[in-house]
Amino acid sequence: MKTVVLAIMALALAVAMQPARAQTFTVLHQFDSQNDGAESEGAILRDVHGNLYGTTAFPGTVFKINRKGKESILAAMDSPAPGLSAPSGTLIQDQAGNLYGVAEGGAGGAGVVYKVSLKGQTTILFAFQGGLHTETPKGPAGGLFMDKSGNIFGAAQFGNNQTCRIGCGSIFQLDPNGTLDLLYKFTGGSDGGNPIGPLVQDAHGNFYGVAQSGGDLSCPEKFLIRRAGCGVVFKLAANGELTVLHTFSGGKDGAVPQAGLLLDAAGALFGTTFGGGNSKHGTVFKIAKDGTYTVVHRLTDKEGENPNGGLVEDPAGNLYGTAQLGGAHSLGTVFQLSQDGTLKVLHAFKGLQDGASPFAGLFRDDAGHLYGTTVKNFLIQIVQGGNVFEITP
Repeated sequence: MKTVVLAIMALALAVAMQPARAQTFTVLHQFDSQNDGAESEGAILRDVHGNLYGTTAFPGTVFKINRKGKESILAAMDSPAPGLSAPSGTLIQDQAGNLYGVAEGGAGGAGVVYKVSLKGQTTILFAFQGGLHTETPKGPAGGLFMDKSGNIFGAAQFGNNQTCRIGCGSIFQLDPNGTLDLLYKFTGGSDGGNPIGPLVQDAHGNFYGVAQSGGDLSCPEKFLIRRAGCGVVFKLAANGELTVLHTFSGGKDGAVPQAGLLLDAAGALFGTTFGGGNSKHGTVFKIAKDGTYTVVHRLTDKEGENPNGGLVEDPAGNLYGTAQLGGAHSLGTVFQLSQDGTLKVLHAFKGLQDGASPFAGLFRDDAGHLYGTTVKNFLIQIVQGGNVFEITP
């Protein structure tokens, strides 16, 4: 028995002394800026079969990467037939496999909500109408949410209330018949302005999201929207009542939330801000179910600057995200954030084949693989179109 125990102890010691398995960064596809698109600004979507889907903005495409790593163009957008251009944001998928997204350009001049079948057939579900100084919603942004009945929900960044320079934006619902209703119109005041999707929904039907401006109008920082205020996190009830959960001050608490929220099993919300924190590098924040706001981490220049995408979570509660700048080469990072607030850089982009400047968040599969996109490859060629990458645990 003593010999068996010693053998088990020796085996345990040997396992403990083995180095931790290093994570592997792999480029799955390199965009060439001409034939297959460039500047993928949305997160990757992975279906149940292991296929990856995403969009490129210039030229506009919806692309697919199959399980063998082969990339193909599912739909080419920059032509008169589809009636849209510059798709951005993250795709969603229905049970039949159809893909849905938003684009910045379209027949109405102010963006569209579109559908793409797995055979590549593109349908415009709704075209927002242009004109900078009109009361109509315009500029769908960030991504969409679909309920079990096929209703689509999203955020229009601009239009409606003209107290903001080109409108304060709204939250919309698009039913399966193509009828669009506005659930809430922002005023640009204490309720915020210029929302960006996607929205998340709890079990009671409440939506949660972020608005990039408004809130505290004395906030000193202005980033992407020419409007006072550093933004808010909001809750929109089924009856249309909006509650502000946090108003950003532009200081240590962060400024200008840029991405959709993560809603965990305990009812807590997690998100990122583009600015504020330490030296305006951005933050990762948490809003507990009881409404308590906490800064989980303030990014430093070596960890990454200006997180621009949403977060994903693993079963242990670790968070994963991207920063579009900063890191060892000042070209962005992929990071892991533990529950105690410790941040680990999983990859610092060099601007070579690995890409540069991830604008979107990540997709995490059940095996712990992370998938993401970059928009550029600055050190190879200034117009190089970025890539799709995978980080394996």
